[in-house]
Amino acid sequence: MKIALIGSGGREHAIYWKLKQSPYAQVHVFPGNAGIPADDRRKDVFSGSDFDSLKSYLESNKYDLLVVGPEQPLVDGIADALESVIPVFGPSKAAARIEGSKKWAKDFMEKYGIPTARSFSCSNVEEAYEALEQMPSPYVVKADGLAAGKGVTVTENIKEARHAVQDCLERKIFGDSGASLVIEQFLKGREASVFALCDGKRAIPFQPARDHKRAQDQDQGPNTGGMGAVTPVEYIDAKLLNKIQTEVLDRAMQGFADEGCPYKGLLYAGLMIDGDQINVVEFNCRFGDPETQALLPMLDEDLPELMMQCARGDLQPDFLRFRELASIIVVIAAEGYPGSYEKGIDMNPLLAARPESPDTLLFHAGTEMEGETIRSTGGRIAGVVASGSSIEDARKQAYSYLNDRKIERTFFRTDIGSLK
Repeated sequence: MKIALIGSGGREHAIYWKLKQSPYAQVHVFPGNAGIPADDRRKDVFSGSDFDSLKSYLESNKYDLLVVGPEQPLVDGIADALESVIPVFGPSKAAARIEGSKKWAKDFMEKYGIPTARSFSCSNVEEAYEALEQMPSPYVVKADGLAAGKGVTVTENIKEARHAVQDCLERKIFGDSGASLVIEQFLKGREASVFALCDGKRAIPFQPARDHKRAQDQDQGPNTGGMGAVTPVEYIDAKLLNKIQTEVLDRAMQGFADEGCPYKGLLYAGLMIDGDQINVVEFNCRFGDPETQALLPMLDEDLPELMMQCARGDLQPDFLRFRELASIIVVIAAEGYPGSYEKGIDMNPLLAARPESPDTLLFHAGTEMEGETIRSTGGRIAGVVASGSSIEDARKQAYSYLNDRKIERTFFRTDIGSLK
């Protein structure tokens, strides 16, 4: 099976790694990063928006499956543009609105009875200020569109919440993505991420993971794209997972079908768990980063075959099998991230060597080769993934590798896997 994979981050490196575990898969990444062997990269084929050129290339080179990693091409309609020549693992433009517009997602959840927080959609500052007055503290302000995981402000300070409103609607720091926003009721509880493979009719979930989005230890500091993740999640048992299946995934799949846009690909439910109560914080239309890096090494299935089944609308298994281990990823980021940060940091001390333990993996994110040197190109540079008999065992392995190879001008959280 000849597979084209779109993307360049840590998520895509992990997907590439898992796809390559299949003896039947030939995988090329468009454009990939320094963690992908040069022979498997196609750096100059796809710019991110030229769907016609990509379509011609995939057709002429006889690819069998297109896997889309990041959300932007999906929201822009890549699946619709290419499905006539190749099966696509990823939802249509209409279905990808579940991530592309928070207002659309909120309306969708309300219409189909999916539990979520009370919210207001606002397109001007006055509306937003009025909405804030009707919400208790802490305040949650979200840019309506895609903002690379950085368009959310959570604060107990009304002045900071108003400042976030101004950032979106007046200063336009998120561009068109912040032309409108959602003011949302704060949800108490503990977060979890549940991914599901979808074929337009059914959603088959992965085991849950837990992401840590704050930049600093003890979940402090600004929101990021994610600084680490663990799986499994000790506070989600079989009973609660069944509730997530029936009240979130099944209702969502029925809703997409009723809206005329059956969902194929990966559906990501970001959840807040409070006892036996669940609420959807957000839906995403693709694999999450960094949870994917922790989850895929645990998946005991042939991923290329599952993705092809989803793309063709005929997912076969009733459940997914996972190794009976725990997994953790710790993200290494450039100092200053998620704000301004330095690029071009020499990452060879961390990334050039192969870990001695087979239970430790290195997934690149923002990296590129400069001669024989791996250089940083992004805020999130790479992730160390370790597995073990318990979360504690896995985190000891991950931090042992990191602490022996610290790099100046980078940082990582020291508490991934230790928070309850």
